[in-house]
Amino acid sequence: MTHTSEIQSHRAYKCGRLLAVIERIQSAAIGNPNATLTDRYYGSASTTPASVFGVLLRMTQPHLSKLRKQNQGQAIALERALQDAMPDRFPTTLSLTEQGLFALGYYHQRREFFTPRNTAANLTADEQPTLMPEEVDNDAND
Repeated sequence: MTHTSEIQSHRAYKCGRLLAVIERIQSAAIGNPNATLTDRYYGSASTTPASVFGVLLRMTQPHLSKLRKQNQGQAIALERALQDAMPDRFPTTLSLTEQGLFALGYYHQRREFFTPRNTAANLTADEQPTLMPEEVDNDAND
C-alpha cells in the first residue's frame, strides 16, 4: 500500500495541484472569467502534461505581474503555492492511475484554497484527509 506522502509527492498529483494554482492565479488577476483555463486545458494537462504546462506557465506570468500590482501579499502567497506544486519534471503522458492522482491533486488544491486557514490548522490527525489508493505506478513515464 502506498503512503500519503508518496502520493502527494507523485508527479501526476503535483501536476493536478499546479493546474489548480494556475487557475487560482488567473481568477485572482482577472476576476471571475466566463471560462477558466481549466475548462480549456484540463484534458490535455491530465493526459500529456509535458505538452501543455509550458504554455500554461507562460500564460500565468502576466497574471502574476498584474496581481503583484493589485495585491502583493496575495501574489506572494500564490507564487509560493505555485512553487510548492511544481513537480521535478513534467511527465510526457499519464496512465489512467496517474490521471486519477492528477484529479486528486487538482481537487485537493482547490479544497485547500476554499478552506479557511484556521480551520485547516485546527484539524486533528484523525480529521486530516488521507489518500490511500490501492496501487500507484511510480515507474510509469519516468
